[in-house]
Amino acid sequence: MRTAGRALLVCGLTALLFGCAEKFTRERFDIIAVGVEDREDVIRTLGEPRYEAGDEMYFEDLDRNLHARVFFGPDGRVRGKEWMDARRGEWDGRHPDSDPPPQGEVRESRRRNTTVKP
Repeated sequence: MRTAGRALLVCGLTALLFGCAEKFTRERFDIIAVGVEDREDVIRTLGEPRYEAGDEMYFEDLDRNLHARVFFGPDGRVRGKEWMDARRGEWDGRHPDSDPPPQGEVRESRRRNTTVKP
């Protein structure tokens, strides 16, 4: 009887842990396949979107500075997706109707501003 009780406790704790796991993560976002998943699949994978507008779902977690957009085609399947992580400076993907990025050398410049108090 003690073994059965322990097994039940372990199963309950496991269900609690996985049931409360964060759904909106980069790993789960990467699972979504363009041309395969539909709206219900995306919600099961990432959770409820922050909002929906036409053929687009927008997800965000302001505490972790994460944002994602998922675009759907007329057939209801994922047509494109975009991931943004402000803390890491990541921005992958783009709107499926946007122009391709220009070819050429990629350059980056950074400025540091300092406020001087009198």
